[in-house]
Amino acid sequence: MISLEHLTTLSAVRRTGSIGGAAAELGFTPSAVSQQVKRLEHGVGAAVLERVGRGVVLTELGRHLVDEGAEILARLEALESGLGRVAGGPVTGAVRLVAFSTAVRGLVAPTLRRLRAEAPGLDVTVVEADPHEAIALVATGGADAALVHNWGDLPLPFPDHVEVVTLGQDTADVLVPADHRLAGATGVTALDLVEETWVCAPEGSVCHGWLTHMFDRHGRRPRIRHWSMEFSSHVGLVAEGVCVSLVPRLGRELLPPNVVALPLIDPVPTRRVLMTWRRSMAPSPAIARVREALADEAVGRLQAPR
Repeated sequence: MISLEHLTTLSAVRRTGSIGGAAAELGFTPSAVSQQVKRLEHGVGAAVLERVGRGVVLTELGRHLVDEGAEILARLEALESGLGRVAGGPVTGAVRLVAFSTAVRGLVAPTLRRLRAEAPGLDVTVVEADPHEAIALVATGGADAALVHNWGDLPLPFPDHVEVVTLGQDTADVLVPADHRLAGATGVTALDLVEETWVCAPEGSVCHGWLTHMFDRHGRRPRIRHWSMEFSSHVGLVAEGVCVSLVPRLGRELLPPNVVALPLIDPVPTRRVLMTWRRSMAPSPAIARVREALADEAVGRLQAPR
């Protein structure tokens, strides 16, 4: 008989690509994961993993077990998620939350402080990740829920088996040095900035996609010469007069006196902040409580969704 625990472990190995990665995700030791895989192989009478270099890949049988077992594990997750709702009582349990950096600072941190006081039986852990990675983690079971964002009309790759809710809308400003030629303007357009040197998040990120899209509308490309995932680094480069940057308001640090934030008026750079979770987790009181707390916090920190 195939153990659900062993099937869960094998799914984690496939998702992470290694015994060590599965162990870290599941909270086991690598030795314990290896033992579970060996018991599964003994039960089915054949190998489910094979070594490739320093990692492992699933055999054809292993892939079959994970593919066919996915629906079973999803139904089990939905069953377990609803136990607290049926039983009643204080909300307890663990939630693995993934969020982008400014959401960690601007939404998640104050929400965790509130939950620690109001729901002490709730254990929320946080991992910072870009939206595309965060969606993938939720979709594959590597996380329970995620906060993600998308700029303007640029879509995000949400799979069919996740649910999504919009928490609010955020706006970005252009940061320029205080002695910049536009520092005194009440608003600027993309065409005002076509000759500027920019710092931006790496290619493939949601922020990079929006900056380039903003100029694409005018048939131009931004002159990106510096790359950083950290907006604090953007602020530091702007403060030294090296470049300009597009930085969102959510979670933004207090700007130094030699940096000025200018509203961008054509186009107005807005992004939706969303929360997503697997549909099989929807009955979970823990997910519902985290969602409620984040939504409450968003009221004072984001604009109402449009």
